[in-house]
Amino acid sequence: MNKSEKFETNFLVDGQKVLEVLQQAYTNPEQYKVLTTNTQLNHRSLHPENLPQQGCEVSQVLEEAIQMIFSGYCNVSHPQYYGYISPKPLPVSIIGDLLASGLNQTPGAWRAGPAATAIEAETLSWLGQFIGYESNLEKVPNGIFTSGGAMANATALKLARDVVLGREWQAEGIFGIKHKPIVYLSVEGHFSIGKALDFLGFGRNCLRLIPVDETGRIALEALQVQIQKDIKHGYKPFCLIGTAGTSATGAVDSLDALARIATDYDMWFHVDAAAGGVFANLPETSKYFQGINLANSVTIDPCKWLFVPFGMGCLLTKQGSELVQSFQDGSHYWQELAELDLFQMGLPGTRQWRSLGLWMAFKHLGSDGYRQLLKNALQVALHLAESVLRFDCLELLQAPTLPVCCFRIKNYPGNLPLNEINKFIQKAITETGSHYPTLLDWRGKTYLRVSINNFSTNFDHVDSLIETVYSELFRLGKAA
Repeated sequence: MNKSEKFETNFLVDGQKVLEVLQQAYTNPEQYKVLTTNTQLNHRSLHPENLPQQGCEVSQVLEEAIQMIFSGYCNVSHPQYYGYISPKPLPVSIIGDLLASGLNQTPGAWRAGPAATAIEAETLSWLGQFIGYESNLEKVPNGIFTSGGAMANATALKLARDVVLGREWQAEGIFGIKHKPIVYLSVEGHFSIGKALDFLGFGRNCLRLIPVDETGRIALEALQVQIQKDIKHGYKPFCLIGTAGTSATGAVDSLDALARIATDYDMWFHVDAAAGGVFANLPETSKYFQGINLANSVTIDPCKWLFVPFGMGCLLTKQGSELVQSFQDGSHYWQELAELDLFQMGLPGTRQWRSLGLWMAFKHLGSDGYRQLLKNALQVALHLAESVLRFDCLELLQAPTLPVCCFRIKNYPGNLPLNEINKFIQKAITETGSHYPTLLDWRGKTYLRVSINNFSTNFDHVDSLIETVYSELFRLGKAA
């Protein structure tokens, strides 16, 4: 047996073991707690084991890996996991990821993966159609897939810089700056914007965080006042960002109004729809997304409510050729063959092919099937909101726009502050292993935040959550 055969032996056997583990975790998710933590893992993170000097059989490594994973496991397949929009992936998307990784194709360059490139371009087009975002399809796709929403937002900001401030920025950078550029975002916008501005060299102080109204949407009057103030002080407003689905409550900014403001002040209009954008063309929610088609660029995270594995974001644009102008480059070792090389449209060169799983999911479900999954998630969130209103001891923050419902305990016979009671209840029900809501601090009040990430979650599951909250509250009151 030569050395290469050693590594290939038992590939099917070991692969079958992995599939069996995934099948078990997927079809019987409630056998595991919603969240399993392990103090030994924390110790190992700070004090890693020494690098192995001698190897061992793959089967042995696999067993250790499985044991370690399930000793510190966030069970996103559990129908009562309500965390940070971390989805239960569709089986077909997992299979697609496995096939793409196993064959090690990349859509970075045509000659490194012709089919991968073609499928990626097609998936980008489908994603634009799915959310109702029209693009001018040319010789290049209408966007680019990224590692996640943060990189998509960073790419959008670079694109805004190059187009609005001038493409000389690509050569001169911040050293040629004449007027301090300014970006506008609501206080409920994603933190990745500030990080991206730091990363791009603008500095975080060029970000203006605008207050929101009681629904969590950007306050338009406050935005106008801030823009005019910045212009008066000699600053250059160059990018306005609307949030279509805030991480906290799922609120969607008034996109059509923001589009008009961006036009009035010659700004790039970017919509960060990483979470909520997939609801833009759903009949039940499309009214909240009026104006998304007016955006110069849109961020979408398929690894949220399109139910594919993590590691996949997307930036859609009106003009894909603008991305080429912003990122095109080459080297003496690279032979230009006038092929569709997607590395010319974004920062990464060779990258993992993540779009096959989404392409297969679109093929498998169709747009109608996908919309039914989204509609089901929304209906569960609305049902939960209705259930909250039936309890005098509970308070609903607001009616859900997207499948995110926030509520709190509003009265309690004991002496503890209500914020502490809500924190205690969240911790108690999470430790039971049966439910995992998160906490939200909204204007000084602590709420339980429930995001319906799992297409398997139904009315019974959220009814069980309310019953568990009520029973824990009763138990706490009895103990007091």
